[in-house]
Amino acid sequence: MTVATTERVTKTGRTNRRCWRVLMILENCSFPEDCRVANEARSLYEAGHQVVVISPTSKHDPKWFDDVGGVLAYRYPKPPEWGGLYGYIVEYGYSLTMAFLLSWVVLIRHGFDNIHAHCPPDMHVLIGQFFRFLGKRYVMDHHDLSPELYLAQTNGSGNQWVVSALRFFERWSCRAADELISTNETQRRLVIQRCGVAPERANVVRNGPRMDRFFESEPLAEYRETGHIVIGYLGCIGYQDGVDHLIRSLGFLREKLGRNDFRAIIIGDGPAVASLKSLTRQLTLQDHVVFAGYQSGESMRRHLASCDIAVTPDPPSDYNITCTMIKTMEYMAMRLPIVGYDLPEHRRSAGGASLYAKPGDELDLARCLEQLMDDPALRARMGKAGRLRIEEQLAWDYQKHHLLETYRKLRNESASADVRSPVST
Repeated sequence: MTVATTERVTKTGRTNRRCWRVLMILENCSFPEDCRVANEARSLYEAGHQVVVISPTSKHDPKWFDDVGGVLAYRYPKPPEWGGLYGYIVEYGYSLTMAFLLSWVVLIRHGFDNIHAHCPPDMHVLIGQFFRFLGKRYVMDHHDLSPELYLAQTNGSGNQWVVSALRFFERWSCRAADELISTNETQRRLVIQRCGVAPERANVVRNGPRMDRFFESEPLAEYRETGHIVIGYLGCIGYQDGVDHLIRSLGFLREKLGRNDFRAIIIGDGPAVASLKSLTRQLTLQDHVVFAGYQSGESMRRHLASCDIAVTPDPPSDYNITCTMIKTMEYMAMRLPIVGYDLPEHRRSAGGASLYAKPGDELDLARCLEQLMDDPALRARMGKAGRLRIEEQLAWDYQKHHLLETYRKLRNESASADVRSPVST
């Protein structure tokens, strides 16, 4: 199958005649809030391709159409999150319908050569398969394992009809994709084994922070003036993310270990925030825990710069043991020492930048926090080691070449045909 190339006028006015037109579809949050999607879209754009992203709106990105640094964003009103069988049918049915309708808008106004679906949900294959009949190609970007994610969100008690449906769509989507992208080797091996994906179509593009987003910033005075050790969490706050483990470990830090010289900043937003605030009140930790809400840009950097220790509290589960946590590498980019559970992908990412608690043991998590609270020299060594690991191995600049190589394979091109725009990368 061959797809005609098109033109794109670059920022310097020169015409790029090898432009590949990419339509990305994202359901779980708004663009560009998902940093992986933002990194991939920007890298493809900087390599000379046309990129359009369809996503839901959010309170931070309410506009239905936007130009985000050259990447065009079409957004539809965010669906309700009701949970349960009927909640999933409504949420995903609505989102798929809106994404399908907007894909026709994109096709008519801009055109596209392939759909790059960010999964979950794996039901995006319905859109991908439809447009394959019109000569378009389909790339599945497998962020998370949908069945495991659903079970983690429901504490293992999810509806088995939903689990069966998620497994069906995962297998279909993986097998239908012209190219499949996973975030790490663990996920790649799993989808090859259980979905029957040909290894040559299974690619790894790891998460990694953009170094131009993470640099020294001025701490916020209201946190540093307390004289306490500041413990930080940054990221999505879903039920599977383990922020409740962090809150309970802070309770142990005070009640079992007798420490009151700490303050915690929870940076982010998500469906579990209300229950976490309730848990904080139950444990009478209101004077120790601040919910800072969603932060981005310089505000996000200043919040992280205010912290002495960062936490990746994701508990052990079939879902979390396969995940590469972007927050871990963002902590490392900001020179923060980390405490987290000893999970395989967390250790592969953090290396010597983290202390590792026994998986699921909240008291041990508290003991690791106490160890770092009492050892500023260790905090400094770990922070330095983490930053060096990002600079030398894990930054997005190292990962984006795997993305561009995947697109060369999709276009049946050699490495010498990589499209380069005048934009500095």
